[in-house]
Amino acid sequence: MESRAHAIVAGLFTVLLGASVILAALWFSRENYDHVTYVLESKHSVSGLNPQAPVRLRGVPIGKVQSIEFDEDDPNLILITILVKGGSRITRGTSAQLGAQGITGTSYVMLEDDGRRPEFLPPSTDKPDRIAVKRALFDEIANSGQEILFQVNKVAKQLESLLSEPNQQQLVGALGSVRGMSDRIEGLAKALEPGARNLPALAGDARKTMASADAALRDLTPALQEAKTALASVDKLAREYTQRAEALDRVAKSAEQISGATQGAASDIAPRANVLLEEIARNSRNLDRLLSELNEQPAGLVFGRQPSRPGPGEPGYAEPARSR
Repeated sequence: MESRAHAIVAGLFTVLLGASVILAALWFSRENYDHVTYVLESKHSVSGLNPQAPVRLRGVPIGKVQSIEFDEDDPNLILITILVKGGSRITRGTSAQLGAQGITGTSYVMLEDDGRRPEFLPPSTDKPDRIAVKRALFDEIANSGQEILFQVNKVAKQLESLLSEPNQQQLVGALGSVRGMSDRIEGLAKALEPGARNLPALAGDARKTMASADAALRDLTPALQEAKTALASVDKLAREYTQRAEALDRVAKSAEQISGATQGAASDIAPRANVLLEEIARNSRNLDRLLSELNEQPAGLVFGRQPSRPGPGEPGYAEPARSR
């Protein structure tokens, strides 16, 4: 009896101890926050993601994965139900991506917010409120690696086509043409070398020519001044001729007046006729003198009237040489 009582006591103690351990584990592992539910929608593979996998919002743990299943309406979609802390700042701009946990091969859910749509997303399982899951980082790397391999393979095929035997012959011919062209350029450079050496002397001659032209321009300055003076003399002479012509015009008008006055009043003709005749005689003498000067000095029309020779008793007078 005693052995049996000991066995019963030991069994009860074991059961109570196991229940206490279970209750303690549940107590320490319990979560003291309210849960809200969101649904993630993925068109890509979710390899390595299991229920109870952690969920992190910008690296901060906020919950865990509750379930993973296919969408009944669209088998191409995978629905991931997550439980997160109530009040977590999940907006309509939040997106999800799978991340790897160390080297175990398991994955967790990363939630990121780009801030473009800051409106708060209320907890819901409806289709319009689902959070899209982007391709995992390792999947992107794998796809990039495949694309790189494809491009490398394409480049290798192009190189193989480029380095084919006909193309090699063409390349050798092109290199020969380039070499011949290089030789011709070298010969042309050697032919131009003497001309290049003479360039400094040509430049010196050009500078001397420019200096001579400058000196010639300076020499033309006095000639231009003389021409300007001659033009001024011509202008003065033309003004004198104009005055003489105006005097003759006045004489003609006076003659007409005399003719009219003669017909009107004969008694007043004599005094006015004497004055007019004297003026006519004076103008005639001036005109004769001018014509004589032009006859003696025709160049005076361009260069002006030359001074007359001094007469006896005037300064600078010299007696003419007498012939023997």
